[in-house]
This record gives sequence, C-alpha cells and structure tokens, in this order.
Amino acid sequence: MQEADFHNLYNNNQEYGREDFGHIKNSVHRKQKERKLRKKRKKANRLKSFLRFLLLGLLLFLIYEFFRLPGWYLPKEAFKNPTINKVEIVNNKIIPTHIINQELKDIKINHIPIFLMSVKPVKKALFKNPVMKNIFVRRYGFPARIQIIVKERTPIAIIKTNLNSKPSAFFTTDGILINYKPYMILEDDISILKIITNQNSLKKEFNVKKIREIEKIVKAVETYSDEKVEYIDMRNPNDVYVKIKTTSIRLGTLDSTVFERIKRIYTILPQVSEVNSRVKYIDLSWDKVNYLKLDKNKK
Repeated sequence: MQEADFHNLYNNNQEYGREDFGHIKNSVHRKQKERKLRKKRKKANRLKSFLRFLLLGLLLFLIYEFFRLPGWYLPKEAFKNPTINKVEIVNNKIIPTHIINQELKDIKINHIPIFLMSVKPVKKALFKNPVMKNIFVRRYGFPARIQIIVKERTPIAIIKTNLNSKPSAFFTTDGILINYKPYMILEDDISILKIITNQNSLKKEFNVKKIREIEKIVKAVETYSDEKVEYIDMRNPNDVYVKIKTTSIRLGTLDSTVFERIKRIYTILPQVSEVNSRVKYIDLSWDKVNYLKLDKNKK
C-alpha cells in the first residue's frame, strides 16, 4: 500500500469517528430535553388535576349554599296562615278559597327545598271533598310558594225541598250526588237545572238516569215554549209542574205520553196573554186535552 493511500484511509477513519461521536452527543442532548419536557408535563398535569379538584369542591360548596337560601323553603306556617300568601288556589268556583285553606291547615311542612316537597298530602286533604274532581300542584322557588289548581265536578242539577230554601244536594255530569253545604256557590248559576222535591224522594228516587230523563223533558219544554225553564216541581211525582217565564205548566205524570203532551205547548201558550194575568198554569196533564187553569184570586 502506498503512503498516500494510507493517509487517505487514516483521514477517512478520523472523519467517521467524529461523525459517530457527534451523533451520540446529539442523541444524549435530545433525550435529556425529552426527559425535562416529560417532567414539566407531569407537573402541569398534576397542577391541572389539583385545580380541577379545587374547582369541583368550590362548585359543590356553592351549590350547597345556593340550595340553603331561604327562597327554596316554604314557611312552616304557609298552610296555617293564608295571609302570608305562599299558597295560591285557583279555578275554584263552587268551594270558596277559605274553605280550601281550612282543609289544608293541618298539613305538616318539612324543612326541605320546595322542589323536593311531596304534593301527595295536599291532594289527599282536598280529595276528601267530593266536589274535587282533579287537583294539580305547581311548586315555585324564590320565593318558595305553591299554586293549587283545582278542577271541580260540574253540576247539572240543583235539588231543593223548597223554592226559597238552600239546595239540599246537586248532581254532577259524572253521575255523583253531592250533599250541598252552606258554603257552596251554586244558586247564581241560571244555567243549572233546578229541581224541587222532598227529602224522601231525594234519598230514594234520584240518580243519574233520573236526572237525564228530567233534562230531556226540560229541553222539550224549552223547545216548544221558546222560553227558559226556571225550575221543575217534582214534590208530587204524579203531578209535576214546570215553571217558565210566562206561566207554569202542569205535566202531571211523567209517563210515555209526556213528550206528546209537551208538543201542545206552542198551540196554547199564545192564549195566556189574552187573559191577562189570571192564568195559574197551563194544564197538559190530560191526553189530547189541554186548557188554561185560571187563578180565582186574581181579577
């Protein structure tokens, strides 16, 4: 081997050695940087986890304190003392508000947020009154209060034992006979049928089917007289009277011929005005015979 070739080979080996050393050195520096970067990331992750924990704890604390505010709690005297205006009753037409408040006064209020309060005691107390058909309870916060929306049964007939007396009972559209109480508000409703009967008949004879039959008779009278029926007197079931604005109509027994007899109203009603005010009633109790009964006391 010549001397020149030897020197070239030596120089190439020196070059390769320097390159390998530089590569190893760079690799060490890179790994050191990666190690430092991993440590920083771990510290950052631990800090983030700690901050999350603090924020979660703070949030839970704020939620706890928020729901401890007085605006979430119904006062213990809310049902006993209606004047504090924490219980609102709406949509009641038959049962006065003060009666409903009276029925709620014994409900115990627990110290819990209003949205956790059970409405079952409210419904249980009010459903004892047969007039109540359905009850909805809404709960509100800030300030805590409740709204009671009542749905009462719809009367179709008021039953009295005397025209000037208080009602003794009333029938509802869903077929329930409810004994009337002095506080119930019904008398001013002219759309409700008024039936006069005696106590014995009220207890034994009246039911939903009976009321529906009476309704049909009343509608027939209104159709052929073109006047509103004020009341029907059934104190004597064999001698029934119907009062309209112009006069009274004697129907007698409510048998299978009653609707045929009612049809004759329009033929005889115009004659009432011809005899001034002396007509006591129109008598339609006889089959194919009708006449005006005059009041002898009037002239």
